[in-house]
Amino acid sequence: MPGRTHSREFKLDIVNQVNGGQQTTAQLCREYALSPGLIHRWRKEVEARGEAAFTD
Repeated sequence: MPGRTHSREFKLDIVNQVNGGQQTTAQLCREYALSPGLIHRWRKEVEARGEAAFTD
């Protein structure tokens, strides 16, 4: 079964909420049924690629 596909905007919103201290990773995981590892990968992507994150 393939996983869900999230938009670039959704991923950036989640990362910005964590990085901005608005919500914790745990809160977002519960609210959106995401795994902590997934949010961690998204944060690393933004850290590494900045504005180019989540684009091919």
